[in-house]
Amino acid sequence: MDKKIPIACFVFVFIIVVFLIVYFLLPPDDDCFPKAAVASDVGKCSEIGRDILKQKGSAVDAAIAALLCVGLYNPQSMGIGGGHFFLIYDSSTGKVETINAKETAPGGATRDMFPTEDLSQKGGLSIGVPGELRGYELAHRRHGRLPWRDLFEPSIKLARKGIPISEVLSNALNKSSEQGHILPDSALCEVFCNSNKTILRENDTIRFPRLADTYEKIANEGADVFYNGSMAQTIVDDIRAAGGIITLEDLSGYTPELNEDTIKINVGEYTMHFPNAPSSGPVLALILNILDGYNFSSSSLSSEETLTYHRIIEAFRFAFAKRTMLGDPRFLNITDFIHNMTSKYFANIIRSKISDETTYPGWYYEPEYSNPESYGTSHLSILAADGSAVAVTSTINLPFGSKVMSPSTGIIFNSVMDDFSSPNFPNAYDIPSSPNNFIQAGKRPLSAMCPTIIFDKPNKVKMVVGAEGGPKIITTTALVILNSLFFDKNVKKSVNKTRVHNQLNPNTTEVEDGFNQSVIEGLKKKNHNTTIYNDTKPFSVVQAVMRWKNWICAESDQRKGGKPAGY
Repeated sequence: MDKKIPIACFVFVFIIVVFLIVYFLLPPDDDCFPKAAVASDVGKCSEIGRDILKQKGSAVDAAIAALLCVGLYNPQSMGIGGGHFFLIYDSSTGKVETINAKETAPGGATRDMFPTEDLSQKGGLSIGVPGELRGYELAHRRHGRLPWRDLFEPSIKLARKGIPISEVLSNALNKSSEQGHILPDSALCEVFCNSNKTILRENDTIRFPRLADTYEKIANEGADVFYNGSMAQTIVDDIRAAGGIITLEDLSGYTPELNEDTIKINVGEYTMHFPNAPSSGPVLALILNILDGYNFSSSSLSSEETLTYHRIIEAFRFAFAKRTMLGDPRFLNITDFIHNMTSKYFANIIRSKISDETTYPGWYYEPEYSNPESYGTSHLSILAADGSAVAVTSTINLPFGSKVMSPSTGIIFNSVMDDFSSPNFPNAYDIPSSPNNFIQAGKRPLSAMCPTIIFDKPNKVKMVVGAEGGPKIITTTALVILNSLFFDKNVKKSVNKTRVHNQLNPNTTEVEDGFNQSVIEGLKKKNHNTTIYNDTKPFSVVQAVMRWKNWICAESDQRKGGKPAGY
């Protein structure tokens, strides 16, 4: 008897030790790293970002290098002919800031410039003044450590050597070709067609020789070469040849906005930072503030899954109704409105209007109008070894932007003018117009992008997250935050879990294929008009990095085939 007691104690202690090792020392999945991580929608680009970090580059250095790479692998989504929102946390100063490098309307743009909607979606007139490179430049000037040229080197080599076409790019090319956008255009076909003048297929090698030369010039001469140097006149000439109105003055006068006063809210134990309008940071803040009052936990999905999703959807609907009042704050007096919209008081009022029994017709949510969205988008999340973080979402708006590729530089230009509202017609997604988002020269359009950095302790980043996918950017980012921080799922499960979306107009709750059927039936009983999403493009795509105990865990959304990297 006496001999058995020590053995039992030994076994008990052994079990406890093993449990502690598993709990504290082993990561929850394969994509967790001890020091730093990069999550992009292309595995090779995540690796480039990681390598920059290992070379003692900053989080911003890594982001720029990775984005230049993504512009090659996913040229349908982003590139230097577009614009972005950069959300940056610098651990050396303890401050979070936003760089708004979204495109602007040209100086000659007017509210009624589009007599037909196709002109706002394709061709030179749909192109806004690109901000991508000026944003990189400002971010690098403030937070870069490595030489500017070093950030371009990996992508210059890839562009010249060639890269394999992914399934995502192949699908985008096929769809664009079916719409008549690739084969008739000599500049696009030179890159995206083979010698037989047929569209390149998955696993074929694609090269970007002209874009490689452009990257080389920018690497050597800086962003000035694009905006007011030797390349500027060529860019203007190519855009004007396609029917655009951008001038040398538009390019030379472009300036990104630096905002050191981000949208900040407290939800549970977390402090969350978002960019201000014209991003949808205030909309995401409102959603999370509304849901904060329900005190969600892991049991919310296990015991009340239908009710939990109903409340989430109702928060989406109210937030999208208020989003209709947003636009570019430089052109609108909406400072007080945004302050109220992101307050706990405002969220409490809205929560009191949510019934647990039913959803309501659209008028109940008091919208003014709705706004355009973009789908040609990419997001990148980084958490560096020094604790600094970057969340950046970049876009050329519609897939392949304006469908205009500069024959001189290889740059695909954005179609951001369709992101504005027009009084003459709805936008590409049949969304009605909003006066607050009408075109004005120099104005930036309202965007669904909302890159997010979350802290659980002062100066300690817990999560870096953002999404791509039009209006679903907002709701998807909210769901991944809820899954990770309140429903106790690791970042891999949070990102890849099936999703639900409602943007009020149209009055439909979309669910991803594979979503819990019993919840769908429960939502229908609460009068939700529920449909299964069946489009060929991904429902939405998230890149997230989260600190978990002593590990940095990352996930690149499997819906776009991405893969994170770290060390």
